Amino acid sequence: MKRTRLYSIVCLSLIVLLNFSCAKDEGNYSYTELEKVSFSGETNNETIFVRQGEPLILAPELVYDGDANDLSYEWFVYLNSASASYVQDSTLIAKTKSLNYTVSPEVFVLGENYKLTYKVTNNKTGISVFQFYQLAVQDLFTQGWIFLEDKNGKADLSMILRNGTLYHGIYSGRNAAYPIANPKGFSISPQSISDGVAQDGKKFYVVGGNDAIELDGNTMKKRFDYAYLFFQAPSTIKPEYIAWGGANGNNLGLLINDGKLYPNMVGGFPGAKKFGAEMKSSAHNYDYSLAPQHISGANYSDTYNVFVFDRLNRCFYAVTSSNLNALDPASQNTALFDMNNVGMDLIKLDSSNVSTVRNAIMRTTDGSEAYLLQFRTTRTAAEPTINVAKQRLDAPGIAKTADLSCSTLSPHIFYVADSKLYRYEVTSNSYSVEYQFPTNETVSKIKFERHGYGQGLPRLIVATWNGTEGKVYYFKVGSTGTIQELDKSFTGFGKIIDLAYKY
Repeated sequence: MKRTRLYSIVCLSLIVLLNFSCAKDEGNYSYTELEKVSFSGETNNETIFVRQGEPLILAPELVYDGDANDLSYEWFVYLNSASASYVQDSTLIAKTKSLNYTVSPEVFVLGENYKLTYKVTNNKTGISVFQFYQLAVQDLFTQGWIFLEDKNGKADLSMILRNGTLYHGIYSGRNAAYPIANPKGFSISPQSISDGVAQDGKKFYVVGGNDAIELDGNTMKKRFDYAYLFFQAPSTIKPEYIAWGGANGNNLGLLINDGKLYPNMVGGFPGAKKFGAEMKSSAHNYDYSLAPQHISGANYSDTYNVFVFDRLNRCFYAVTSSNLNALDPASQNTALFDMNNVGMDLIKLDSSNVSTVRNAIMRTTDGSEAYLLQFRTTRTAAEPTINVAKQRLDAPGIAKTADLSCSTLSPHIFYVADSKLYRYEVTSNSYSVEYQFPTNETVSKIKFERHGYGQGLPRLIVATWNGTEGKVYYFKVGSTGTIQELDKSFTGFGKIIDLAYKY
């Protein structure tokens, strides 16, 4: 009886609870919609390139219907690169609605990447919204011709920017603690290199008579000393040439030390890639001495990707990752000339106006005559031999010129002799005088730039030396190869030893 009564009480309680839960809530409530802040427009995901000492100006558009005095603003950055720590502090650079900030070298390091965060806070609600930007810090020296100079026996660099602005003392100003004596060469790899040692990018080298460095292309400061470039540095330190050969990803590092080649083969395998052991010649073992030059093929599929010249044995080699190969006699027309036994000295290896043909300008051992040897970088069924032509160059002073340059648009060779700028035409075996320099100036370097003034008008760059000052001349070159006019000249250099274009 008691159990039945207890059961009835429980059921009644449940019914009462259900009735309360189903009753309509007729309470009087009011809701306040929060004033929201948002950004208008699309988010920009592209990297913004900034330079130290220059302004960074950003003005994002905000959408907010409330009182603007309720909002506060913060701009802060943190390092966003492979070298960054996972735990790092951000740096507040402004507390303004729009950003107008002079990029400080104390915050932004050359060559590094950063994430910039824009934070807008509604102080009434405490809610913040964010916008993000990717920044990359670049130097002023981003694009233009870089000149290696000998200044009182020490290496220095100057640069002519694309807009014609000239800067001197770049190397000495940024590498005062690492002077290089007796400058020999300066090079920039034509392609980005992935060597597992430094961040991917183009390689920059300054070579001196008894030392060399890898230069950081962003900061123009020393990155690695000479010994660090090798797995094991040679016992005799006598650098002559550092460059990268090959085409379209077929990259081969070429370091000539005391006439011997030390290769660096990068590719699809893990680990660091440095310059290896001294390379052997297939014809002369280690009894060779290379000229500090090379010429590359045009395409990855070319039969021969890199050529060098042995100044001791006066012959060419086709370079692979493991050997200096003599040219197969079956690939040559030796009646024209024998690449394994040229019998002359090299003046210059250069390209030609035919993409698969290379020029070698040679002089006889007594220095009295000059010859043009032309050879292909690839063999086909239609053209099974690589020899193209051998031609005596009947032009005044060309056998004794300090430097020359071949056009890649027309069949011409440019050089200076007796203070005159000559244009030699290969097809007609004729020459013309294009410009008269002051009689006290001698040429130190000359370079043909295919796209100096856009796709339609190339440029010729001539560096001269008068015994106390170096000078650079820019000439416009017409479509037929003629020198049209002197465009600009620049002064204040030391003796220019080498030059390369940075882009």
